[in-house]
Amino acid sequence: MQSGDLIAGRYELAKRLGRGGMGEVWAARDRRLHRDVALKLLALGDDVPPELAKRFDREAVAAAQINHPNVASLYDRGRHEDLLFLVMEKVDGSPLNEHLQAHPVLAPPDVLAIAEDICAALVAAHAAGVVHYDIKPHNVMLTPDRQVKVVDFGIAGFLQTAFTLAHSSQLTPAGTPEYGAPEQFLAERGDTRSDLYALGGLLFALLTGRAAFVQYPASSL
Repeated sequence: MQSGDLIAGRYELAKRLGRGGMGEVWAARDRRLHRDVALKLLALGDDVPPELAKRFDREAVAAAQINHPNVASLYDRGRHEDLLFLVMEKVDGSPLNEHLQAHPVLAPPDVLAIAEDICAALVAAHAAGVVHYDIKPHNVMLTPDRQVKVVDFGIAGFLQTAFTLAHSSQLTPAGTPEYGAPEQFLAERGDTRSDLYALGGLLFALLTGRAAFVQYPASSL
């Protein structure tokens, strides 16, 4: 994939914003509605674990349930050749982990304002029956006008669902060890309280400049 490629005859790729275990994220232009969007792409192939496609499907459904100004909106989903794609609101700004690199310790009033917005996002998600399961500095965007946007529902869970989706118990436990609640990595997988645990860890990092817990390589133990 490269700049200028057209996805689904509609979304023109402009700039790759990031790459991770769940694919790539690109800044793109919706030619039909004449607006900028963020496009998340997952290439399918023999070397791609089937679980990733299932999680991609769950992410789309989870994000679609939430309509709140502190949560990045989902606009569309589909398949283009050997690619699965999600079309999302393009959030101008940067993730909190980048702010921590520039300002390792944030002032308490700033942390309180960020916490209030994240809590509002989580209230909306939980009311929609969705648990984020990956609240961390990388997944919280801060816009130039200081608005918070929670992003990336890639490992989200559902409190109850009638959707035809892979159940959490069918997927490998997932999360970020430095922030994820311990139960996420066990059979029960947790619930809305798991997001509150992660929020506590995020606030600790904003106030102190470091994560409350550190994951050490197995070779160093």
